[in-house]
Amino acid sequence: MKFFSAFILALLLASCKSTSLSRSIKFNVTSTSDYCGGAMPNEEIMESLMMPTSFNGTLYIHNNPERSDKGIALKFKNGKASITGLVNGDYAIFKHPAFSKDKLENNESDENLENECEMMRNFQMLEMVNINQETKEITIHIHFMCDPCQEPMP
Repeated sequence: MKFFSAFILALLLASCKSTSLSRSIKFNVTSTSDYCGGAMPNEEIMESLMMPTSFNGTLYIHNNPERSDKGIALKFKNGKASITGLVNGDYAIFKHPAFSKDKLENNESDENLENECEMMRNFQMLEMVNINQETKEITIHIHFMCDPCQEPMP
């Protein structure tokens, strides 16, 4: 009887742990952006950039702002995406994929300026979110700044 009780208890504990990893978390993301074009646009265009819209594209989720983990690429359509496998903790969200530090060491010196720019872009965190046992949905608004590695528009 003790063996049966211990077996049931172990089964319950294992199912609780796997539930936290297999739960689905829904992300709802809206975005706005800076104007990154050339000549100053009219007021209508500026207002449209400041109106939150559903985000379409990929965001990168890391378990720390230093991006020392592999990270997860999460694709959004109409501002929505779902993910399973996240454990409780804080997560940093980025627009660009992580920059390879190996690339820095293997580049020629005339590419240093480009590398510095990519490193700066690499650490532009958009948002930090906390996931706990009760988290089922995360709704955030992100604001995109102009890409520091892009040439200025005329």
